[in-house]
Order: sequence, then structure tokens, then C-alpha cells
Amino acid sequence: MPLLGLSLRWGIRLTSRDACSPEAVVVSFRMNEASEHLEQALREIFLFESLDAAKLRVIASISALRELRKGEHLFHAGDRAQYFYGILEGACKLYRVSPSGDEFIVHIQQRGDLLAEAAMFDVKRYPVHCVALEDSTVVRVSAIGFVALLMEHPDLSLELLNAYSRRLRAFVLALEDVSLRDVKTRFANFLLRNMKERDGLCFCELSFSKKELARLLGTIPETLSRTLREFRTHGLIEDIPDGFLIPEPRALQAWGSDRRTYSPDERA
Repeated sequence: MPLLGLSLRWGIRLTSRDACSPEAVVVSFRMNEASEHLEQALREIFLFESLDAAKLRVIASISALRELRKGEHLFHAGDRAQYFYGILEGACKLYRVSPSGDEFIVHIQQRGDLLAEAAMFDVKRYPVHCVALEDSTVVRVSAIGFVALLMEHPDLSLELLNAYSRRLRAFVLALEDVSLRDVKTRFANFLLRNMKERDGLCFCELSFSKKELARLLGTIPETLSRTLREFRTHGLIEDIPDGFLIPEPRALQAWGSDRRTYSPDERA
């Protein structure tokens, strides 16, 4: 294994003699470069997006990147909750399995979302399973190390609470959808909240199957299929690879419960 790989993976510390060698100079440069890359990656996570470079640097010191293949589990229910994660690329499904073997989707998390953040507090075991729905990259943060940082930097706690207050709004809307809205309204709201824009076209990426989308919306695949057919008939959506094209976002808003204007990249 190259010297850089050893130093990054196993935390080798260079002695004063090592520090004078050309290899040490290269390792130091590359480690700094890796640290900067990790800091940039952390900014992609909603919890850290508003933090300054100094705070990101501190969090990067207790973090690491991890690659996941589609279908690979990040953790299982009952595993020790030593880390929480942020998704940099891809999507992951959080789910539970009933005693009878039925799967219940707790949530589908995508780029910028957190996974198992309760691990940073008094949670000893992960309560759910987490599996990658596609090839994904996550950043792993030490739960114990993060709590120590919060104790050392109280102002960081306030900034994180502010980020969570914005995200909490999304969960309230999602809960309202499942408990009070019909499937058509839930699907319309899902499209609006996940809508993006590129080259003048609005679309919604779907990194998971229609069956999993049905579970996420709290319905069955047959009901979702009828809803999709109706939306296509009214010109509200068009099928594209890995998602839906939204020709007329304003027309779609009439089917949603939230009447305000959505900006293309808004997630909540």
C-alpha cells in the first residue's frame, strides 16, 4: 500500500526525521488536499451548509468518506450506533422489518440528507436498517467526537439547531400529507418538493423503484399506477429515465396542498 494510503487509513504519525524526507512532504500535501476535499463535501450536507471553513475543518477531523454499492447495507437495526452519516451522492433507504417479514419504509434519504443523526445523542443501537438504493458516497462522522465538539464549541450548537428547524418543516409537511391528503395530493407534493431545473426544464429525479415510491407515499403500487396514469393524461408529468419531467409546474401546484410558488431546487 502507498505511504499516503497507510497514513490516511491507519493514522500513521510522521516523526521529525520523516518530516524532512521528500515522501513526508508529499504525504503532508496530499493529506491537506484530502482534508480540503472533505470540508467541501461536508458543506453538501444540510446540517453543515452554513458553517464557516474553520468549523468545517474541525468536523472534517472526525469524519471520513465511504463508498457504497447499490444494495449494500450501511448498517443494520441493532448495530452499535457509533457514527452518523451524510449522503454526498446517491440515495439510501431506511426501513424496518416486521416480525412477519413485511418491510416498512421509514424514509428515503438523498443527496444532502443525514442518516442516523440520533446516534450523536443517547442512542446505543440503530433502530432501522439502511441500504443504498444506488451507488452512493457518504461521509461518516464520529458520534462521540461530534458531541465533544459541541461541548467545546457551544455556538456550533445554535447554528445546527437553525439548520434543523428548516429541515423539520419538511417532516411536518410529509406527516401532514400521509395523514390528511389523498394519494394524488401526496404525489403532487412529492414532485413539487423534489423538483429541480436544468436548461429551462423542470423535473423530479427518482433514484428508487415505483414500488418503493408507493410505500413512501403510504399507498400500494396499484393505486400509484392509477395516479401516474391520470397525471400523464392531464399532461402534468412525462416519463424520463430515472424520474419525471414536469412540463407545467404551475398546473401541478393546483393538485398539491401547498399553494405557494416553489423554487426549482427547494427541497422543503
